[in-house]
Amino acid sequence: MKKQLIALIHSKLAEMFSRYGIEDYSFIDVQVPPDKANGDFSMNAAMKLSKAAKCAPQKLAAEIVAILEVEKEWFSRVTIAGPGFINMYIADSMIEKCFNEVASRSTLVEAVSELPEKTIVDYSSVNIAKQMHVGHLRSTIIGDVLARVIEALGNPVVRQNHLGDWGLPMAMVIYKAEPEIAKAEKEGVPLEQALPLARLEELYKSVTAECKENAQIADACHEYLVRLQQGDKCMIDLWHKITRISMAEVYRIYRQLDVKLVEENECGESFYRDMLGETVAEIQKSGVMVESQGAQCVFLDEFKGKDGSPLPVIVQKSDGAYNYGTFDLAALRYRTGKLGARRIIYVTDARQALHFKQIFAVGKAARILAIPDVKLEHVPFGSILGEDNKPLKTRSGENVKLAELLSEAMDKAYQVVQEKNPALSEDRKREVATMVGIGAIKYADLSQNRNNDYVFSFDRMLALNGNTAPYLQYAHARICSIFRRVGRDIDTFAAPAIVSQVEERDLIVKLMEFNQAVVAVAEDLRPHILCGYLYDLATCFSTFYDRCQVASCEDEKIKASRLAICNHTRKTLAKGLELLGIAAPMEM
Repeated sequence: MKKQLIALIHSKLAEMFSRYGIEDYSFIDVQVPPDKANGDFSMNAAMKLSKAAKCAPQKLAAEIVAILEVEKEWFSRVTIAGPGFINMYIADSMIEKCFNEVASRSTLVEAVSELPEKTIVDYSSVNIAKQMHVGHLRSTIIGDVLARVIEALGNPVVRQNHLGDWGLPMAMVIYKAEPEIAKAEKEGVPLEQALPLARLEELYKSVTAECKENAQIADACHEYLVRLQQGDKCMIDLWHKITRISMAEVYRIYRQLDVKLVEENECGESFYRDMLGETVAEIQKSGVMVESQGAQCVFLDEFKGKDGSPLPVIVQKSDGAYNYGTFDLAALRYRTGKLGARRIIYVTDARQALHFKQIFAVGKAARILAIPDVKLEHVPFGSILGEDNKPLKTRSGENVKLAELLSEAMDKAYQVVQEKNPALSEDRKREVATMVGIGAIKYADLSQNRNNDYVFSFDRMLALNGNTAPYLQYAHARICSIFRRVGRDIDTFAAPAIVSQVEERDLIVKLMEFNQAVVAVAEDLRPHILCGYLYDLATCFSTFYDRCQVASCEDEKIKASRLAICNHTRKTLAKGLELLGIAAPMEM
């Protein structure tokens, strides 16, 4: 409806703007006022254009109102507020018409651009031989939502999991795990059984401590690194086995979280290992690289230390080795050159903000981007805190393992399901508990402004009221129960919507804002916008359901209309939750 309204305004005001010598008014937009008393839409075109028109804002606003208020098909009234705001009240018949058009479409999400934008979303980025902990949660689920939303809007999306699978830490794990792998293979014990990810992590911690205390072990690990980087067949074979053991557990957690990352999305440091030398050579050719204390660096004016001295971006260390930044620069070349990305999004914690600013700046300054105007965006996020407002840790001070957190969430959700709906079968209780528990954890995170830290609380996130996943899931299940009660097929039911009460109108208007919310997430890269919309929608539905009879309505035409509105609300909640990677149960 908003798109149609803007097109109408532009066409109806064209002649007036021409009289005032205004050629460009394409920027005129409409907004939904915070207070419904100020109309369905408002715009401040008169104030923006008064200077160009050499006319007082209120006079210009009065002319705009006079032109628009005759459009009775669209407006019940158009008014002026304050210094020149124009408030527009849409006619109920137009609300019905626009909504019925939206409800008849096969898809709830529409692309706003005719030119799809190939987008890469780099997220999760787990390390080999380390269990996923709570710190991986935010990157994994925020990145997954952004990929889903951008894809839903018609853009080709390439998901990338930038694994930490190369370098000295990997060599250290190979050194320590090699005897245990050999023993398991000799005895015919499956590696996943003999050497699970938890054991690999123990070995990594052990060898890290040993390297600090024993120079011989440190030297041996360095020798393994050299062999690995030179492509030694034995080392590569061990590297591959350890990677697959690690990722098997990671994919189990991805499946629990319903995260759309698969093996073909793995594109870790090892993938770029043969591109590092040519990347450094390309930067050298550009003339921006200089030697500093034996290292190859790029100094850019925009990056300075606290004392004002230039801050280097080290491209190659003094010993000839490559660092974290070199891998990211090689990835930029590959992603723009081979993959043809026009937008690249990196989802990592806020501590890496400076790193990515520097990498993006060096990539552009060194002209190594095959698509110079590619959009490079870093999506930072805050920390997950415990009830003590400190980073969430176990009592021993270690990071909370993500697998344990998810298991506890499902157990607590089961207790809620058992209490609220004991009549469900045991299998169904477990199924719903999984949907609710996993959904609760994801939504509690996604509903926050990602830049902020938030306090983790099972009690709060599993509540059936307030801005929580269970509240939205319950609204969806409630609508499904209405259709079961009236004996209508929820999948095929359709009827024209009629506005007979203000609550119906409010819910219809809110439903038509869904696409706008999805577009806002894709543009601003903030999932909490969609969460806020879905919470408002569920709240609006609750008010509608409390005040408008549905199943017991005696007027068959209005009953059918209300069922249609309920059904579109269900579809919108389900689609919104799907974009968040959260299940929408049909009963709870």
